[in-house]
Amino acid sequence: MTTAQELNTTEQQAKLLSISPRTMAKARSTGSPDIPYIKIGKTVRYDPVAVDAWLAKHSQNKVEG
Repeated sequence: MTTAQELNTTEQQAKLLSISPRTMAKARSTGSPDIPYIKIGKTVRYDPVAVDAWLAKHSQNKVEG
């Protein structure tokens, strides 16, 4: 993660993933899915670059070519 990179809140990242913030909280609690997040004290943030990499790695519709 670069220090110049903006981090997303749970609400921002949930909107980008088209899921609810509550689903994001449940994922953090259960570890499934294991969407990467950063915890700073009680604050939770998401690095959009790390989340994009996670999405690419866990994509079920990979196109080979």
